[in-house]
Amino acid sequence: MGWKGLSSALIILCYSHLSFAEVSGWEWFERSQSSIRQYNFEASFVVIKPNQVDSYRWIHGVHRDSEIEQLMPLEQSGVEILRRDQMVYYIAPEKTPLATKSSTIKELPALLYRNIESIKALYDAVPGGVTQLSGRSAQLLRLTPLHNGRPGYWMWLDSQTGFPLKIDTLTVQNEVLERWVVTHILPHATLPETLSIAADAELPLAAEALPASDLPESPLELSWLPEGYQQIPVTSAMVPAQVLEQWLLSDGLHQVSVFVQHSASLPAQAFRDGATTIFVMPKSQFDVTVIGPVSIETARQIAEAVR
Repeated sequence: MGWKGLSSALIILCYSHLSFAEVSGWEWFERSQSSIRQYNFEASFVVIKPNQVDSYRWIHGVHRDSEIEQLMPLEQSGVEILRRDQMVYYIAPEKTPLATKSSTIKELPALLYRNIESIKALYDAVPGGVTQLSGRSAQLLRLTPLHNGRPGYWMWLDSQTGFPLKIDTLTVQNEVLERWVVTHILPHATLPETLSIAADAELPLAAEALPASDLPESPLELSWLPEGYQQIPVTSAMVPAQVLEQWLLSDGLHQVSVFVQHSASLPAQAFRDGATTIFVMPKSQFDVTVIGPVSIETARQIAEAVR
């Protein structure tokens, strides 16, 4: 290649790099969050854990300036979930639908719905390379935790729309804990027919919340929280009868539950269900259980802080 050809190649390479760099990591992330709320589509996805694979059908649309979406398990006769804007309904055969107030379906990736500013406080977003997924050009976006103990995320987003095609939840060593993969997607110009019927269906109102009361005074305390976590108020209605004390922690994206129960004389136990850690620490007169998307070491530190 002559000097002129090499110069032209370098110029093209530089302009391509500049064009690619114009879209920051957080701009890609914002595109992914917008794409699942503004488009009409049908999709299928799988959630893959070490010993379990679950498949779902996901339909979303915008109707009269409000969102409506439906989530259904594909491989089992499970509960159908319907969201109409700020209301979520759990619908099972031959049962009255259960209604609750929420702007999201908790079975969908929380990362796609949480406030972007709260996520920026926890992660750094760095674009990676472009690859092909299911015949689509996919942009890799790496979310790296700013503090130890949280999972990392690698997201592959449709290069044109930002729609999430794959999300890996990772350990600090980049080992995959859980994988969410879209296996099929069909865009719609208008509201999908299934949702047109659901949009006008008569469904119950959310049940009135039971009067909340504070937990009784306890001599136990939680003396340490992971970086970025805060305690969320817990009422007596949320605590099972066999639990002596409970704390609920949140960093704006993840939630961790801490339970104290009477001693069962069991050894310490730690295992993971996908991205969720379950850690049990026996103490002299009680057992502490920590459940949430944190590392085993962080779960151990939380359990040790119960006194």
